Amino acid sequence: VKIEEKKETKIVLTRPLTLVRESESDASYKAPNFLQRILSLFKNVRPGSDLTRFQLPPQFNLPKSQLQCYGESVYCTAMDMLSMCNSGQDPVDRFISVVAWCISTTRPVNFGVAPYNPILGETHHVSKGTLNLFFEQISHHPPVTALHATDEKENIEMIWCQQPVPKFNGTSVEAKVHGKRVLKLLNHCETYEMNCPHLLLRILPVPGADWIGKVNIRCLETGLEAKLSYRSPNFLGMGSNHRMIKGKILDSSLKLLYEVDGHWDRIVNLKDTKNGEVRVIYDAKEVISGLETPILKDKESVWPTESVNVWGELSQAILSKEWDKAREAKLEVEERQRELMREKELKGETWISKHFLVSNKKEGWECSPIHKSVPAAPIIVAQVLGVKVQETNIVLTKPFSLGNEADSELPPLFNFPKSQLQCYGESIYSTSSDLLSRCNTGQSPLERLISVVAWSISTTRPAIFGVAPYNPTLGETHHVSHHPPVSALHATYEKENIQIIWSQYPVPKFNGITTTKYAGTSVEAQVHGKRQLKLLNHGETYEMNSPHLLIKILPVPGIDWVGNVNIRCIETGLVAELCYMNQSFFGFGGSKRLIKGKIIDSSSLKILCEVNGHWDSTVTLKETSSEEVRVIYDAKEVISGLQAPTVKDAENVWPTESARVWSELSQAILSKDWEKARETKKAVEERQRELLKERESKGETWVPKHFILCQSKEGIWDCLPIQKWVPASPIVT
Repeated sequence: VKIEEKKETKIVLTRPLTLVRESESDASYKAPNFLQRILSLFKNVRPGSDLTRFQLPPQFNLPKSQLQCYGESVYCTAMDMLSMCNSGQDPVDRFISVVAWCISTTRPVNFGVAPYNPILGETHHVSKGTLNLFFEQISHHPPVTALHATDEKENIEMIWCQQPVPKFNGTSVEAKVHGKRVLKLLNHCETYEMNCPHLLLRILPVPGADWIGKVNIRCLETGLEAKLSYRSPNFLGMGSNHRMIKGKILDSSLKLLYEVDGHWDRIVNLKDTKNGEVRVIYDAKEVISGLETPILKDKESVWPTESVNVWGELSQAILSKEWDKAREAKLEVEERQRELMREKELKGETWISKHFLVSNKKEGWECSPIHKSVPAAPIIVAQVLGVKVQETNIVLTKPFSLGNEADSELPPLFNFPKSQLQCYGESIYSTSSDLLSRCNTGQSPLERLISVVAWSISTTRPAIFGVAPYNPTLGETHHVSHHPPVSALHATYEKENIQIIWSQYPVPKFNGITTTKYAGTSVEAQVHGKRQLKLLNHGETYEMNSPHLLIKILPVPGIDWVGNVNIRCIETGLVAELCYMNQSFFGFGGSKRLIKGKIIDSSSLKILCEVNGHWDSTVTLKETSSEEVRVIYDAKEVISGLQAPTVKDAENVWPTESARVWSELSQAILSKDWEKARETKKAVEERQRELLKERESKGETWVPKHFILCQSKEGIWDCLPIQKWVPASPIVT
């Protein structure tokens, strides 16, 4: 029996690109004559051609992958620029440090040689101290790269998603880098978004490579913005513009604070427009000179998809200038990639990232990491240089269930003894069945979507006409905006590896008889915002909205949920379209609490299932292929007989907790002490106004401690949780 000898794994690490020329960058590597390489390019490409799929022979390659080059721009520095970003004493100082760090990610490019094009699923995992970085090639055509990096010591997170689009323009090649880079300083609740300059490779009249274009850096929370311009040399490749950078830093009112001027490969200065003071914010010689090669700490733990593993044979051949062996090694990697793609196509499979949730929208590619943090890597880069607690009342009441249980406790026109935040929470945690676990156990994407549809319906709870919960105060745990009233939710289920993120705000409108699409006089509370459910074990993200609340005053008083709800899985393309239907003009008819809908495959628009029923009783699903009908949701089983939450640890309940903020008011309502109820409600609201006046007098803006909040130009609110997971609570169900 012939025993096949196991092929030795070759892992090759090379020195990072630095300020010196290519001949000095790595003593063991020098590219072939660049003029010969240029002439061979003209034989293979034409003006206007798309170079995305173009493959270079090994003579044109650096002995490293593009993923490694991206990584080196972050982890290969002689100074810890990220720590400097974190240690700024105020938002402006931190912003200036972020600008300097962003400039440090711009590295010199050697004309005539390029890194390898990463294969689909290729990864690069490196650690520098407590900073752990993970890159993955999430698309091959077009080439899209994702990065997730976390530093637990500094509490910093980075997320990149970028796509180079090269075009040949007769005498030059311009690679426009599309996508977004995000840097989060979580200790300061600050998110910085930025783009990348473009790479210009000039062939005639004077060959050369340079970074050009506009770079914008923006802090979402403070409104500070930097506008940088990377300048190109003149037509003959001469002049002072070589590697020049100019720019400005503006505040949220667009007032000019600083001017930026210098050369990104030398010194960059900052001039304070207020006092004319000039100081150096970046010295390339100090930051990206004398860089050391990464070290392989644990060979056995290097993944097969790791860049230095995938391209090990090719890199070794290039370094030893064995061009025939290099061509064979490169062809072997590329052929293996094509074989895997053909196998997937034959099976009707699509490659899905195990580490990122990926979406390709009209605005471009987006990615979000599946894992909360990046673990330590087998490849490393060497480091360079007693208070008395006042007794509090905490009042918890039973969640809303089926029927009119609260009617007997409270007269009309008064509040429920709970905050709107508690109502939002009860729609998730107050269930008799674990519907979230069912979402996770579906054997196929369609089964999981059906379970998510059932779970989404379960978050619709009966409302009672004439009574309403309290409007949460700003900073109530957790309410992120008071005017408009925006609420944020972050929930994590570690056992099932599930995450929920909501950001929503009701916008009530009074509609007369002739101004509403619903018959009669009414108030319609449109619930804006987005709800996300992430099944991390399956790499699936479900986005959905909420139905609107219709409060009818005339001709017959009543309340109901109405409108369209869309539930979409970003990765599979499966979509559910649900419609919550309204009763007739006089409040009669069979459409009370009726829900209808369908599940479709968005890629083919084929209807897979039909949904029909009443969200407060049973909802059925009919499969269009087999005509089989089954119950997917039974409200009686899920939201009947619910019990009030219990306080497990009163000492650890935060002062901002809803049940604590409104405890005296809730107690007064439950005991029907209306005089005391009015006084306590007024006290809470007056305290809110006083805090607002104090902040305004100090020129301060309230910033959430647990979410990063942003508002788009269109007025759409969005939020991201700062913490990676939600700890156990002193209140349990």
